Amino acid sequence: MIFRLILTIVAISFFAQFGHAQALTGDARLIESSAEAIGMVRGFGPGRRMDAINTVQFSGQGWMSVPQSDGSWTRFDITNATVGIDYSIPAIRWDMTHIGSDGEEQRTIHVIRDNQAWDERLPGIDPTPPSVDRVTEQAQQIWLTPHGAIHAVVANPDAVRVGSRTLGFDVDGIPVRVLLNNDDRPEIVEMTIQHPILGRTLLEAIYTDYIDWPLLDVYFPSHIVHTLGGETTLDMTVTEFFQNPYVVFPTPELLRRSSQ
Repeated sequence: MIFRLILTIVAISFFAQFGHAQALTGDARLIESSAEAIGMVRGFGPGRRMDAINTVQFSGQGWMSVPQSDGSWTRFDITNATVGIDYSIPAIRWDMTHIGSDGEEQRTIHVIRDNQAWDERLPGIDPTPPSVDRVTEQAQQIWLTPHGAIHAVVANPDAVRVGSRTLGFDVDGIPVRVLLNNDDRPEIVEMTIQHPILGRTLLEAIYTDYIDWPLLDVYFPSHIVHTLGGETTLDMTVTEFFQNPYVVFPTPELLRRSSQ
């Protein structure tokens, strides 16, 4: 009798919460659906949250193309790239090994944390000033990712511009537009940026072939393409993805103190 009563209470609670979720309509429903579609929703009732993923890390191979001041584009093959992101700081580490113009492998590690940028010899080791100022450019990469875009949306839902299949928000005054696919997952994330060589240019990130990598209803694309003004700048096949990994971004000042 007691067991049956417990089951009844649990069932009533579940259907009440389910009914509440289904009752969401319009803008709120699309925002929650997009967060749920990539695994950012956890909990029930008052404890339900849409920002359950605060860090990600993914790896892959492919190629990239960089515009030059003379109008040409230089292409590099990427043998391995690992990207770690913390959306709450925000911070990003881009650890890439590519084939240089001399045919040899070269490893570069670029880090952005808040408004500070630096390079590293190895992750978290031997920080050096960056060769060029890329804080703005790399910080944009954080919010271009699927979880980054939806993280920004759920952080300030009242400021989101909602269309039939689109979500819009601003990052540092720059409008960002997210086009959702039929599963309510980000398919295209785009913003118009001021590029140091190309000038005012449309930056697009295109995501396809989503996979539930950890088998925990957390989806991330297995193919990523970036374009600048219609020219492909990154074509990456993702081979690994981790949700909420332990990724740290100690500043150069902190690293210097710890090495003394």
